[in-house]
Amino acid sequence: MEIIDVWEANLLEQMELISVIRQSFPIVAIDTEFSGFLRYTPRHAGEERIYRDMKYNVDNLCMIQLGIALFDDAGNHPGMTWQINFSDFDPDVDPYTPTSIDLLKNSGSDVQRNRREGISSVPCAALLWEKLFSSHHGGTFVTFHGLYDVGYLVKMFTGGRPLPETPREFITTASSFFNGKLYDIKYMARFYPGLHGGEVGLMKLANMLNVKADGVAHQAGFDCLVIGLSFHEMHKRWAVMNGRDFMILYGLEIVCRQSKRASSSSSSPPPPMRPPLAFPSQCFGGGHGPVPLLPPATPRV
Repeated sequence: MEIIDVWEANLLEQMELISVIRQSFPIVAIDTEFSGFLRYTPRHAGEERIYRDMKYNVDNLCMIQLGIALFDDAGNHPGMTWQINFSDFDPDVDPYTPTSIDLLKNSGSDVQRNRREGISSVPCAALLWEKLFSSHHGGTFVTFHGLYDVGYLVKMFTGGRPLPETPREFITTASSFFNGKLYDIKYMARFYPGLHGGEVGLMKLANMLNVKADGVAHQAGFDCLVIGLSFHEMHKRWAVMNGRDFMILYGLEIVCRQSKRASSSSSSPPPPMRPPLAFPSQCFGGGHGPVPLLPPATPRV
């Protein structure tokens, strides 16, 4: 399996390649790496608290990598995955959690090279929208514990604006960007035998499913490959691609179900989404004041 690093120099070439391959591989597994957590969410927090902390973290921090892996309905893949390296994060200026950056460095990421050779998120957002996410592509998206992945992508597709104020608004916005076809396999794992109710990390879940892949964890290109392989192993065993589980994110299950019910009972179609627009933001060229660092935190996995 080849993991292709995408930089500013090869962005257009690789996005064209992804666009062509995606026609035969319509299932897109995604993963993000980002600069940490400024607020820690207690394990059994309610959904309002979970969303409030996620919003604060995503609004004030930066995405560093986006991983993309493509699959067809039978679980085949083209033999490569991509990790898009962003230049927005400046470790000399932007807030971050030191343990998170150390983890990325120990996994092979080079944040200084990202700063020099990576891609600015705002122009990349429009290109990603055109080549991968726009509704005319159709297809399905897959994450693992995807609340933060979706949060950073919503932020990018809205040009760096703060996330919506309420979880309901956030889910409605996210559903429109993902065409309502997004699966979170951490949430899904709770319904199937032998998966510990989904209360495990990605690599542990993959081991339980006997999914094997070569690479280094905590790099977006490898993690999204494992996510996609795990999703297809679950589908092979339990036929999970159905209407019950799509557009339900782990941690916001109640809000997601309410949003799905409201959408299905509505007689009017949702408003069409416009292509991504650019707005000033602390990670996108706008000015910002200091954000106080709280004690290092770890994700709720």
